[in-house]
Amino acid sequence: MNLRHGLTEHRAYLQPTSDGNFLVLAIHQGPGSESFIANVASSDDEFDQWFTGTLVDLHGIDTSGPMPPSAIRKL
Repeated sequence: MNLRHGLTEHRAYLQPTSDGNFLVLAIHQGPGSESFIANVASSDDEFDQWFTGTLVDLHGIDTSGPMPPSAIRKL
């Protein structure tokens, strides 16, 4: 999946917050990083569809609308 979408690295971390909830920090690196989520959400690939469904189930992301904001930081 990473190779198909132009990522050289894809990492995710679960960060506890002060209110007892959690925040997911996802780091996507590579030339496809800025469009990764939108591209996966619109892909017909079987794995990408599973991955998108899992994001929806776990995080409540609505892939039919705009993608959630991201804090893109270029190093």
